[in-house]
Amino acid sequence: MTQPPLKLPDTGPMTTTLPDGRLSAPSAIRNAAPIFERLAQYVPDGGMALELASGTGQHIAGLAQAHPDVAWQPSDLSDERMASVLAWRAHVGVANLRAPIQFDASGTWPAWPDLGLVYVVNLFHLISQLDAKAVIGGAANGLAAGGHFFIYGPFRTDGAFRSDGDEKFHASLAAQDAAIGYKDLEWMEAAFCANGLSLVAVCEMPANNLVVVVRKGT
Repeated sequence: MTQPPLKLPDTGPMTTTLPDGRLSAPSAIRNAAPIFERLAQYVPDGGMALELASGTGQHIAGLAQAHPDVAWQPSDLSDERMASVLAWRAHVGVANLRAPIQFDASGTWPAWPDLGLVYVVNLFHLISQLDAKAVIGGAANGLAAGGHFFIYGPFRTDGAFRSDGDEKFHASLAAQDAAIGYKDLEWMEAAFCANGLSLVAVCEMPANNLVVVVRKGT
């Protein structure tokens, strides 16, 4: 899964570098509370939770603090983001937040027998359909029986955008890379079904985003 540099709302001067090396993105601050509230009902009682594309590391640091009985595994492909996740890990200082791993979620997934949750924020519109299918297939294979895949981000419905801003953002992404952009919710649901994942919830979120939750059968 390749993620070439893209012009995004939280790139450049919009992302703050703190003195200890932590990166802080405004969108991660804004969306943390509503996401965490929705996510809480799907966090397993124990075992492991994997975050894909951890980015700055702000979210998983907060989640590890809020859910101490779960081992939280950050992952990313960027060296800069890995360094930020490590800095956030040092900042919160909790034992259940693991060191980040460089992980391509569209490739082969390691065997994690206790993986009860896969969590991702704002990834699917930044990757191609081919990579999106591979990520969904990897999550389906990697999750333990009864585990959940929790996805937050912007999506279309029947090809329709949820706002003018979404349509403009999709166009800006497609102009940078024709293979990426917003995915249709119906396309996502078909990919879930093809991989044995059952749709649990689709929830409206702030700023025209959605939470989509699917479950692996027992």
